[in-house]
Amino acid sequence: MVTPVGDRAAPMPWEQDQVFTFPEREGWIFWAVGLNPAGWADIAAQVPGRENDDAVIGAVRAIDERAMGEGQTWGAGIWFPGSNDHLPTASVLVRTFPSRGDVMKAYRSLRKQVRRVPKMPGVTVSGYTFDSVETESGPMVVQVLDSADDESRALLHTWRITLFPLVKDEVVEIECDTTYTHLVDDVEDELSFLVQNSVYAVDQGDA
Repeated sequence: MVTPVGDRAAPMPWEQDQVFTFPEREGWIFWAVGLNPAGWADIAAQVPGRENDDAVIGAVRAIDERAMGEGQTWGAGIWFPGSNDHLPTASVLVRTFPSRGDVMKAYRSLRKQVRRVPKMPGVTVSGYTFDSVETESGPMVVQVLDSADDESRALLHTWRITLFPLVKDEVVEIECDTTYTHLVDDVEDELSFLVQNSVYAVDQGDA
């Protein structure tokens, strides 16, 4: 992970204990949120052929600022696949919520909650599915939403994966978005790889 720029009131997760970590994956760039303009440019400089691309820098900035505004989000990433000319194709945010308590109780509680279609101000949800599965890492709830902004009518495809890890008393929420309808299956495959190969680690190093 890239070290965030600027002061934060609370320590970052890996400064205290093991932290949920994605594997390295071609086309993906991950960072710890809270960058300054130089940090956004540093992230963009890692994208082949798009080092000074305003669209790439703008995408990094938008995701980073969105994450900072949410409070609980500390990790972010963007997929820049070569098959899509290294354009920002999907984004991912990582949030953690400590002191979960009994893992199965928390899991069953969320399974009941996700039966209802999420309601979001200014957004129309046109499609919604959910599933739950028990994995080696811990039980997991997966929500998939297709939505449109009420003003712009822009379409957005969202995956929200909530993991109840067995190794740590917390909840991990992963949110992935893409506007590329024709690449939904590809994004889903990428997200599946990231989640299935995630680990808990102490030393983050540089992503």
